[in-house]
This record gives sequence, C-alpha cells and structure tokens, in this order.
Amino acid sequence: MASTTSGKDTTLDKAEEYHTEIAVLMSPVIIILGILMLVGFFGNILVIYINAVRLKRSTTHLFIIALAVADTVVCTVCIPVEIVVIRYLYSFDVPWLCRVFRTIVLACVISSISVLVSIAVDRYKRVCTPFKSQISLKTAKIAVGVGCVIALILASPSMVILGTKTVNRTVIGYACATDDSMIKTPFPGLFNGMQLLIAVLSISTVTSLYAMILKRVRAQKRYREGMSPKHVDSKVCSTHSSDAPYETDTSITSTQDTAVQSPQGNIPTSEDTVTSSRDITVTLSQSELPSDDDTISSNDKTTSPINKNPRQQDAKVNSALKKGTHKTTFMMFIITAVFILSFIPHLALMATRAVQKHTYDHLEGAPLALYNLFLRTYFINSVSNPIIYGFMSDTFRSQAKIVFKRMCFKK
Repeated sequence: MASTTSGKDTTLDKAEEYHTEIAVLMSPVIIILGILMLVGFFGNILVIYINAVRLKRSTTHLFIIALAVADTVVCTVCIPVEIVVIRYLYSFDVPWLCRVFRTIVLACVISSISVLVSIAVDRYKRVCTPFKSQISLKTAKIAVGVGCVIALILASPSMVILGTKTVNRTVIGYACATDDSMIKTPFPGLFNGMQLLIAVLSISTVTSLYAMILKRVRAQKRYREGMSPKHVDSKVCSTHSSDAPYETDTSITSTQDTAVQSPQGNIPTSEDTVTSSRDITVTLSQSELPSDDDTISSNDKTTSPINKNPRQQDAKVNSALKKGTHKTTFMMFIITAVFILSFIPHLALMATRAVQKHTYDHLEGAPLALYNLFLRTYFINSVSNPIIYGFMSDTFRSQAKIVFKRMCFKK
C-alpha cells in the first residue's frame, strides 16, 4: 500500500511539474494576448463612444460601431478565457467553458465578417452606382441584426462538437478542443469545412467588390485628369464622345443638369451626397476638403458667400465629396485587408491539421509556443481597427484628442 501511494504521488508530481513547464513556455503567448486584450478593450470602447455619441449617425458609423462591439466582446470575454486555456494548456478540464467561449469567439468572427461584407457592398454602391438608391441607416441596422442572428446559428454547433480532448504527451492531460465523444464522427470535419467555406466565400466577395471599386476610382481619376484646364476646352466640345458616360456617372452638377442626367430623379440622399448649391449651402474648410467621413457638414450658423458661379461651386463640392468618399473607402479596405491577413496563419494551420491530423501533436519547446501563437493571430483583428482609425481618420483622431483632453483636465 505504501509503495502504491508513493507511486501515485510521484505521478502527480511529475504531471504538475510538466504543466508548470508548459505554463512557463507559454508565458510569451500569454503576455502578447494580455497586451492585445488591454489595447483592444480601451481602443474599441473609444471607437464606440466617438461614433455613437460624438459623430453624426450614418451607415458608415453604424458599421464601425458593430465591428467595435464584436471586438469589445472578444477582448473582454474571449481573450481572458483564452489566456486561461493557454495557461492550463494540457490540464484544462472544464468542457462547458470551452464550448461557451469558443462559440462566442466564432459568433463574433462571423458577425464581423458579415459587417465587412456589408461595408464592401455599401462602398461599392457609393462609388460605382452613386445615382442609384443607397443603403439607408434602417437597412444597415437590419443587415447588422441579421448578420448577428446568422452568426449565432452557424456558431451553435460548437456547443456540441467542442469540449475536453484527452492528450497523451509526457503525461495524460486534457485540452480544450474537439470533444473525445466527437473525434470519430464526421461532424468536426463538416464543421471545419463550413468555417473554411464561409472564409473563402467572404474573402472572394469583398475582394471582388473592392476590385470593382478600384477600377471605378481609376476610371474617375483618368477622366478628371482629362478634364484638367489644359484639356477642358476640347472636353467641353466633345460631350458626345466615348468619355461622356464617365461624366454622367461621376459628376454632380447643378439641379438642372442632374435632372437631365438622371431622369428618374433617383439622386442619392445618403451622407455621401451633396445636392446643388442652389438647394443647400455647404460650408467647406479652407482646404475645401471634407473630413474623412462621408458627410460634408458644419455646425456653424454662419455660411460663406455663395460663389457667383454655381457650376464652379458645385464642381468644388463634388470634388471634395469624392475625395472624402474615396478616403473612407480606402480606410474600410485596409480594415478588411487586415482582417483577412490576421486569419491567414490560423486558416493555414487549420487546413494543414485537417489534411494531416497528427502534424502538430508532438510539438515541444519553442515550436509549440509559436504554434499556439499563430493559431490565435485572428485576435489581432480585434485590436487593429482603433489603430487604423487613429492613423487614417482625421475626424476620429481629432475627436479622440478632445476626449483625452476632457479626461485629463476634468476637475
């Protein structure tokens, strides 16, 4: 009996020592996730506050808020649990917690994907079809809500498939992964295939939309270069040339001219659109460029004198508006690109593991730590958006400065 008890104690000591070694090995991964969690939490809270409270409500701001909410949930719920999972990498025997938090992660990811697709569609409509009906604020809310419901439905299989997996390494342990009861069934493979299909379809959709946007922007740029002062006389005299369609699609002149170009009167009324100076007076900054929002507006009660040449003023407003729209579109493209890039390491490892199931089962040391780090690179996406706004959005940057000043000098 004494020898049996001694043997059990030795086994427990050996297991505890091994799990401690794993925890030390994973400490760099834990530190990185901790930094991402803190930066992402405060950054996304700031994004939500600025876009929901301090800026005019628009479809663009609504989509940004939706992304920030999903990222905030990830930073406050998912990353902390993920840190615990990594700390007890092979001694995590809490199957219900594994199921719940991985389901939340997947739901937030799919929700973000649906919002990014909606953003791409919105940008496409604003740039490529400016005279057709645009996505309204109500439609954007519906799109976000439907995306969340679909995300929950598609993520729900995680509640059954995931759980505790027994691992046989130096000692017998347990990991948060596919549950032992589901390993020999076809459901994990089908579930992973569904996730891969969603990723491929989403990436293909947004890539195609932004490619068409880029093509349109280049066409507009070529047309504007052709309408430069040294070419304007020849262009004015050749309105029936092959360049005429670009003029119809890309220029917003006076109300009378627009009525001729769009007989249906289907002039966009979204925040990307400014009507003629005969109908509304627009106050531009000294540079006559809007902020990177799609809205050109001013809270000042005084307005600048109306230009004596309405067509010239309309051209200036239209040029400024297009620059603001294109800048916002480029920022949204960068957000989408970072999202895709942050998932590439994760998807590559998952695909490799799907083809060769035991490829990573016997990793030790630094390769094991790197594997667990790259398997979670998608968390970068939950942190990157506020940083991108800070670098690319003049409005967000100025509003953030105001918020910080008020926080620092508040009595």
